[in-house]
Amino acid sequence: MEIQIGNRVRSFDFADGPEGRAVTGERACYVEGTVIDVEEVEGCSRYRIWVDRDVFQGKELETRVDTYVFPPVNGTPIVEIK
Repeated sequence: MEIQIGNRVRSFDFADGPEGRAVTGERACYVEGTVIDVEEVEGCSRYRIWVDRDVFQGKELETRVDTYVFPPVNGTPIVEIK
């Protein structure tokens, strides 16, 4: 399913590794919100997501609520920074 402007999405802080994509427990780290736009940020296409839910280490936070986050568009290759 292709993500489109207006979709409600969940964006995880950690794609791989021990944190993974947990949605419960202390390894849960993600935001939920609405895709507002897709734009070029730091050299790649990224979703602009208006955050209405913030979960970090399994706890509900307000830190990123009512802000934007800019995760890369799905399928964007990971570039190793040296």
